[in-house]
This record gives sequence, structure tokens and C-alpha cells, in this order.
Amino acid sequence: MSQYFVDLKDLAREKISFEASFQPGVVDFGTENIGQIGLLDWSASAERAGEEIRIHGALKTTVELACSRCLEPAQIQISKPFDLFFRERDALMFDEDDEIQLDEKDSRTAFFTGTKLAIADILREQILLALPMKPLCRVDCKGLCPTCGTNLNSGSCSCPKEEFSPHMGALQEIKRRLEERSS
Repeated sequence: MSQYFVDLKDLAREKISFEASFQPGVVDFGTENIGQIGLLDWSASAERAGEEIRIHGALKTTVELACSRCLEPAQIQISKPFDLFFRERDALMFDEDDEIQLDEKDSRTAFFTGTKLAIADILREQILLALPMKPLCRVDCKGLCPTCGTNLNSGSCSCPKEEFSPHMGALQEIKRRLEERSS
């Protein structure tokens, strides 16, 4: 096994274990919006499980992406175990023009071609799956002023403050009617 690939020929008889630390840039996230900061520490073992290859391990790293409220850099620590199954793609199994039905076992299995699995690809997928849907620079982030765009974490602006969003007018009307009904 090299630093970046699991050679599946090595799994003929025994389980293999490996670990490493990747510097930023080794794992390509395919976007400039996500950046690894610091080391990506990982360990894994690979073994045959019937017709499948099982790779299980853990990773730990810190990534930086834009805060969903204020757009400032947000550092997200990721510590994640993984347990994955791979099966060699059989040419008879998939015809790209045909629809096939997968059972539950197939839905947890990834397919590969060739004799090697790229560790960096596995780690990239696991990191992307671990990212929060709405990353925050901090829990109490105030975001940007919707009128002038001032970062409200670093100061205030002189824009008039609305008591409610203009998009909430219909809900305000429903609330008013319910209050009239209960009086």
C-alpha cells in the first residue's frame, strides 16, 4: 500500500492496517469554499468480507469554510469514524442504459474498478458528509445587516430596525385574528 492507495491484491489473505497524516492540499475537495487547515490524521484497516472489501477507521481534521450568517471564516473540527464496504464493479451487473433495483445491502456498498482504492477520495467523501449544513463562526453569530451588509458581530449600523421581517406579514395577520378570536 502506498500513502494514497490501498492495493487490493494485498488483501488476498490478511487484514492490513495503515495510518498517516496528510498536509493541507493532499485531499482535493473540488471547491475553493472548503480548505483544510492543519493536519488530516487518519487510520484505517482493510479486509475482505466475502465478495466485498471493508474499510473502517477514523479521521480527525479541521476545515475552514464561510460562516452561513456573516460570511467570515468558520473553523469546523471534524472527528469521524467510518465503516465502508466496496465491491468490484461487474460489467454484467451494470449496463449504464438499464435501470436496476438496489437492495438495502447494495445501498451501503460503493463500487470500484481496477485493483486500487484511493484513500484521499474516501477521506474527502467522509469529510464532506461530516460538514454541518449551516456552518457558523460562533454559536451567537449575529450575521449581516440585511439592509447595508454590515457585519453585526464587529459593530452596529444606523439602519432602521424592523420589529419583524416584511415577509412575515401573512403570519402577523393570522396571529392578530387568533388573538381577536380568543378575546
